[in-house]
Amino acid sequence: MFLKAVRILGITCLLLSVAAAQEQKSQWKDRAEFDMFQDMAKEPDPNKKLEKIKAWQAKYPESNFKKEGLTLTVNAYAQLGKFPELISTAQQILAIDPLDVTSLYWITSMTPKLNNTSPEALDTGEKAASKLVDDADKVFAADRKPPGSTDEQWKKARADMEVLGLKTLGWIAMSRKDNEKAEGMFKRALEKNPNDGEIAYWMYTVIRAMKKAERSSDALFYLARAATLPQDKGGLPNANRKQVDDFFVKAYTSYHGQDDAGLKELRQLAMEKAIPPSGFVIKTAAQIAFDKEEQFKKSNPQLAYWMHLKKELTGENGEQFFESMKDALLPGKIPDTEYDKLKGKIVSMKPAVNPKELVLLLDTDQSAAGSAGEVTLKLDTALKGRAEPDTEVQFKGVAKAFTKDPFMLTFEVQKDDLDGWPALPAPTPAKKATRRAPVHRKR
Repeated sequence: MFLKAVRILGITCLLLSVAAAQEQKSQWKDRAEFDMFQDMAKEPDPNKKLEKIKAWQAKYPESNFKKEGLTLTVNAYAQLGKFPELISTAQQILAIDPLDVTSLYWITSMTPKLNNTSPEALDTGEKAASKLVDDADKVFAADRKPPGSTDEQWKKARADMEVLGLKTLGWIAMSRKDNEKAEGMFKRALEKNPNDGEIAYWMYTVIRAMKKAERSSDALFYLARAATLPQDKGGLPNANRKQVDDFFVKAYTSYHGQDDAGLKELRQLAMEKAIPPSGFVIKTAAQIAFDKEEQFKKSNPQLAYWMHLKKELTGENGEQFFESMKDALLPGKIPDTEYDKLKGKIVSMKPAVNPKELVLLLDTDQSAAGSAGEVTLKLDTALKGRAEPDTEVQFKGVAKAFTKDPFMLTFEVQKDDLDGWPALPAPTPAKKATRRAPVHRKR
């Protein structure tokens, strides 16, 4: 990995500097300083190395190789995992050489990892990360390239360090709750290195924190990216990604509703792109329900009108709602349609022939068989003939009575306001069978 290579290059550079300095003996205070330095540079045990460095610093506090000694200290602290001490030492190096790439790297990379959000720690990380981003031309100038590294390696180092700097600056802005700035930094980082699952998750975090409903789709996209991008392609570690994936499925379902096909499609899109495409939208469950309702209103406006009416009547304030519609001619004209009548299927009639009362089921998608009906029509004039159950009729009338349980809404209807009555003839009574008188044969 490049970050490991940076540490190796730093040590290599240091040893080469020592070798070069050996020829320039005038730079050392004396031969003893050179020998002490070589001894501590070659010491493999980090604890012993630190002891030797302290002894050298105590004897030669004004050494011309103070920076190199501090770099050895940084490497020892890195081996021991003492990162706060490492950062403090790296700051001392930057006081000597503000463009030291190894020190800038350590401070920039460790700021998010240590998760120290104190103002001092954030300021320190911001200064180092800004150097890698804003002063990259100086930090990675040709004359600062470590001996033994190629131009291509130095160019690659710059690209990787700039991404690291942007990522850390985004994390610092996120820690300060400056979510807009954080998003900008993260987006710049993703443009340079699209495959970073951690940045994708942080993008979800900052967009979610903005609490803007119109950004919810973007937030879910980045969460999908963090949950789906494999570890070997820059994604989160597998164990962490599993937790993020579980959270993603719950968040998507809560927002959009159960939709396995939509979930799969979003995962695929998040694998193909690092940022959501223009116009990307995930509909909420409420939006989907609203769209379905609007479509239903267009395809079956009479039933949609009735279902809305029935919902109000069966609600908590159903009786009060009925009082507001009582004695009104309904439905009038159904808004945005040409219809002024409701449609229903005949359940029963009184009397069976030439009825003056019909019971209807207005949910015409259902069969009237076995239904108790929803609406009773009381006609001003008896209808002629009869109709079979499930016959479809249309009507408008004046609402007169209502019971919530069992549900029944009663209308007074004029005969001319009822359409579809078939006026079937009364069934012909079955003829009675006649018995023939027995025939008596003569014997």
